[in-house]
Amino acid sequence: MATVKALSAAELAETAAIYKVLSNPTRIRILYALENNELDVSTIVKVLELDQPSVSHQLAILKKHQLVASTKVGKHVHYRLDDPHILEVIEATIAHVKHVILGLPHGSDGDSF
Repeated sequence: MATVKALSAAELAETAAIYKVLSNPTRIRILYALENNELDVSTIVKVLELDQPSVSHQLAILKKHQLVASTKVGKHVHYRLDDPHILEVIEATIAHVKHVILGLPHGSDGDSF
């Protein structure tokens, strides 16, 4: 008989919420922009070529779910990844997507894009 991992309702709900947060391509782009950088909003706007209100809104959502953290430096707020492991989750998903796009079974050598 198969066993099912025991997860609390809170764990399941927050996991689903994180995937919902990651369902937005702009948020994923912001996370990658912060991969090795601590950036203020205006720099993120410039790097990603997005408007400031949109970036600020997306950062607020990412911060709410503890994916980014911020530090006030003078008049500017600098953002950084709060949990760099989130990029590992995204990378695992991208590896899956590559298999889907190429129509390859998992475990095949479709990982080199």
